[in-house]
Amino acid sequence: KQSMEKYEQLLNMLMDFNKSVRFAAVSDAGGQLLWNSQRNGVSSIVPMEKTKASMSRSRGEWDAYTSAAEYIGNGMYSITSYTEIKRITIPLLDGKMLFISVNNKPMKNAKNTSYGRLVEMGEILSIVEFVESNFRN
Repeated sequence: KQSMEKYEQLLNMLMDFNKSVRFAAVSDAGGQLLWNSQRNGVSSIVPMEKTKASMSRSRGEWDAYTSAAEYIGNGMYSITSYTEIKRITIPLLDGKMLFISVNNKPMKNAKNTSYGRLVEMGEILSIVEFVESNFRN
């Protein structure tokens, strides 16, 4: 039960922190969706089955990266940028994976169409750290 409250709190805090967060989910070590939250009034761009498949692939990629951890350290997060959205994956302490989708609007005042707008990773990681440290399994 505490684990469920932990992830519910995490997803709620992520949704509250930034209006550009469209969708947030937590998957297990096998890449299976456990909890998810979608912003009210935001329609899905990607069908849920495709999102689940993407989460499972992301999990496999993270597992492959861990083989290099002894040389480069543990992975902290990954951002994949598409024209419409950015997808962020963050490994959690208990082996689960956080998956966040945010809007990817082009930057204003750029000479060309620029998708270089930064995601506020400091705030996102602070929320993850806060929830993980306050909800022990």
